[in-house]
Amino acid sequence: MDPYSPINGVSLERYADLGAELDGITDPGEQARKVGSLGVAAGDWEAAKAGWTARMQDMSLMGQVATRYMQLYNAALAAKKGVASASFEDWVAVSAAIQVYGFEGAVGHYQLSQGDWTTISAHWNNEISRDPMNLAVRRNQLQESEANRLRGGGQPKPIQVNRQAAGAAPAGGAAAFDPNAAMAATMAVGQQNVAQWQAYSAGVMNQPGIQQAVGLAGAMAQVTGGSGLVMGRKVLVAWSDGNKYPGTIVQLNGNTHCQVVFPDGRNMWVENQYLTPA
Repeated sequence: MDPYSPINGVSLERYADLGAELDGITDPGEQARKVGSLGVAAGDWEAAKAGWTARMQDMSLMGQVATRYMQLYNAALAAKKGVASASFEDWVAVSAAIQVYGFEGAVGHYQLSQGDWTTISAHWNNEISRDPMNLAVRRNQLQESEANRLRGGGQPKPIQVNRQAAGAAPAGGAAAFDPNAAMAATMAVGQQNVAQWQAYSAGVMNQPGIQQAVGLAGAMAQVTGGSGLVMGRKVLVAWSDGNKYPGTIVQLNGNTHCQVVFPDGRNMWVENQYLTPA
C-alpha cells in the first residue's frame, strides 16, 4: 500500500492544511464543525485522523510520513498564522515543564497553542540536527536540571514568545520532502540517542564507588595476563597532538580496541595501545 494514498479522500497535504486551520480549537465538536465548513464530512475527518496517525506511528515506515506531515503542517501554519519563536533557553524551559506537568498542563500555563509549540520545536530540532553532539547534549543537561527544579517545588520560568505575521517562512526550513534525507535524519536521531545513552552510562560508571570496583577488576585482569582495560574504566587517550584526554570505556572489541566516551558525549573506537588506565 502507498503510505501517502488519501484516506477517505483526505490527502496528507489536505490533512496538514486542516490541522493548521484547527490550531487552537480543542473541542471535538468545534473541530467537526470547522472541517465541515471547509468541505470535509465529520466521518471522513475522523477516519483521516485515525488513518494518518496510524501511518505516522508505523515503525516500518521509519518516520517518513510523520516527517513529511510536519513539513506540510509547518508550512500551512506559517502561511495561515505566521510563526511563533522562542529562545533556546525558553524552549528548554517549556520542554522541562512538559516533562513534569504533561503537555496540556505546560502549554496551558504558557498559553501556547499546538501550532505555537510545533513551530518553536521545529526550529530548534532543526538546529540540533545541524550540531547534534553539542546542542543536543546541552539541551538534555539544561532540561534535566530544570525538570528537577520543578519537581522540587520551583515555579515554571517566564518565557518570551515572538510572533511573525501570516506568510512568514516556515519554521525549521520545511524543505521539500526527500525520502532519503528523511531516512538519514531518522538514523541520525537514533545514533544521537545511542551517544547520549553512552554518555549517561559513562557518567554512572564514573562514580567513585563503581570506579573502585572497576579498578580492582582491571588489576585482576592484569594479574592474569590481560590489559587491565575493562568496561567502565576511566582512561587517558593518547592523541595525535601529543596530549592525553580523559574518557570512559563503554565497549570492548577483543584485545585490540575499546570504544571510549569522552566528557562532551563524543565516542570512538581507539586501539588499546593508545589507552592508559586513569
